[in-house]
Amino acid sequence: MCRGENSTRRRPAHGRHGDMETFDELYYREPYTRVFDATVTSCSPRDDGFAIELDQTAFYPTGGGQPGDRGTLTLGDGEDQVVAHVREAVPGEGGEGVAHLSDAPLPVGAHVHGALDWAWRRDNMEAHTGEHMVSGIVHALFGYDNVGFHMGERCIEVDFNGILTADQALEVERRANAAVREDVEVEALLPNPEQLEAMDYRSKKDHEGQIRVVRIAGVDSCACCGTHVATTGQVGLIKILRVGTKKKKTRLELLCGRRALELCEERMGQLREVSNFLSVADEEVPEAVRRLSGEKDELKRQLKQSVRQQIDREVRAFEPEGGLLVRFEPNLDVEELRYLCERALERDDVATCAALSNVEGDAGRIAYVIAASETDLRPTCKELNRRLDGRGGGKPQMVQGSWATSREDAEAEIRDVLG
Repeated sequence: MCRGENSTRRRPAHGRHGDMETFDELYYREPYTRVFDATVTSCSPRDDGFAIELDQTAFYPTGGGQPGDRGTLTLGDGEDQVVAHVREAVPGEGGEGVAHLSDAPLPVGAHVHGALDWAWRRDNMEAHTGEHMVSGIVHALFGYDNVGFHMGERCIEVDFNGILTADQALEVERRANAAVREDVEVEALLPNPEQLEAMDYRSKKDHEGQIRVVRIAGVDSCACCGTHVATTGQVGLIKILRVGTKKKKTRLELLCGRRALELCEERMGQLREVSNFLSVADEEVPEAVRRLSGEKDELKRQLKQSVRQQIDREVRAFEPEGGLLVRFEPNLDVEELRYLCERALERDDVATCAALSNVEGDAGRIAYVIAASETDLRPTCKELNRRLDGRGGGKPQMVQGSWATSREDAEAEIRDVLG
């Protein structure tokens, strides 16, 4: 006798997950089963633990883009109790049965009590059903096929063989959530060949043997071997997180059910934290951020102008060495180093200018820009890069890059090569 909510008695199952011939397994017949009793039929060691097989199981094995179930298998009770923690259920050898990958062995013939990590299973049922709804709506609206699908803990990734815009993805999301509110039944059908021939359903590839079709009236019909919730209302929420396009394909990242709700709660918390920091209402955050961004840009413009005015003053006071000017100025970026060189070359007594500065975030490197009024600097740049372990290049009269050296060594080598 099983214990707990949604338990079930033992019933022999003879189907195979690999070729999907009968779909008679417990996780198909009664997908809401959380606990069950079974007998150990096989237990073999693996490098990372043990593979345990049972005469029946509610553990769904990894397949069809859906992760395998987690949970425990318990033998006995009290002080003699042995608990094998199942980190993942996978198809058995040759696709036969289900191997429960666990941290402890169980004896063949032992009667054990199985318990699923129900939060994990329920999350995956919500996610898989939500993916069907999104894929079916994309196919109906735009004619694109689902050509890749992966369910991870962070999100669900679905690839389509066409381009979706952000606005189109939003429309798909709205229609999917409308179907959630309609609470349509999710049916798992096992049609015979004649019935299957008359059905319109999505399928990534040809199958042999019995085909299982998951149908959501008015939303989707698809060949599928996963587990799903009983109605669309049990999905709760569908949220598309990202829309990425590449090579005429679109990848949607989405969350469904509890995970989508938790993400919305997290994002609302982050929004409230930002609104409190800015001392504005939640709905005023976008405008406040735009205003701050504009103020930041104006301050950057003013700072840049101030830095250039400082460079102008310093350039007038520089003392070149026979036409060569070598200057190290801290905390200048490459654009400001180029400006320094350009202004220095405007002087009649400067033929070549080497402007140096520290590289932000890398104390061991020196940034450089070298400019000349007439000399081709590319051979000089190559030689200095060789001597100072550097990288960079440029045009004949201006080169730039960085060296893995000290200020003192850089200035000495410049004077040696250009002096």
